[in-house]
Amino acid sequence: MMRSGALLRTNNRLPCCSRSRHAATRDLTGPTGARASRPRQTMPALCGLPLPSSSGHNDNRAAGGSARGTYAGSAHTRPLARKVVVVGDGACGKTSLLNVYVKGEFPEGYEPTVFENHCVDLVVDGRPVELALWDTAGQEDFDRLRSLSYPDTNLVLVCFSVDQPSSLENIEAKWIDEIRHYCPGVKIAVVALKCDLRADVVVQDKLAQQMMRPVEFEQGLDVAKRIGASRYCETSAKLGRGVREAFEEAARVSIDAPRAGETRGSQGGRESSGGKGGCVVS
Repeated sequence: MMRSGALLRTNNRLPCCSRSRHAATRDLTGPTGARASRPRQTMPALCGLPLPSSSGHNDNRAAGGSARGTYAGSAHTRPLARKVVVVGDGACGKTSLLNVYVKGEFPEGYEPTVFENHCVDLVVDGRPVELALWDTAGQEDFDRLRSLSYPDTNLVLVCFSVDQPSSLENIEAKWIDEIRHYCPGVKIAVVALKCDLRADVVVQDKLAQQMMRPVEFEQGLDVAKRIGASRYCETSAKLGRGVREAFEEAARVSIDAPRAGETRGSQGGRESSGGKGGCVVS
């Protein structure tokens, strides 16, 4: 059972944390996911891809995903506490992504987020993980307040929406500098949101009027490579596609990631590779 709690909202309530033990591993690719298999859908089948390397293929993650429910076989293992901060332009879909993952609900309306925090428990590769997920506001008005979310972060998910090309451009123009300033050396994953809109005719026509097109898979992957990201993931919160996989990969990367400012390891290494349609891993 979950208890939702807002962090640092304008009414100055004390921070709290919503917890989910079962929703974290909920399979969201059922009835809604089936819609994503229509011929018009061009989204990759899986959410994220290992960033390619010359070391060949070593993708053994499929057999070691998160367990369903609580910690099977690990009752005496203390979960690893990991913090993941989610950033990106305002209205790009960050909160919808988190709501679908944590609550299994897709919000119909848009309400700007200041801060919101959730905790989920899951098992990745046999290791229990307690994942603290921090949702943040992308608007410039909250730049200084958002900086308070960065301390002790293990991984930053930097998001963009495929129907907002500027949100991808801002990863390099704004977000990577902010992340490196407040979280030097932290692991980063790039997450594409609203991937179902690539095939949306209304979106295509609207962007065409501005001489633009929806962001393609290769464009997002190229940005992830340039900033040295550990993962590139593609998701559709509305269709429930790639959401669970994105956070499983976030947990997987964060397991061995030092907190921001620590020196253990480096962000630029490459461990395995994968092709289009899977999870790009460094």
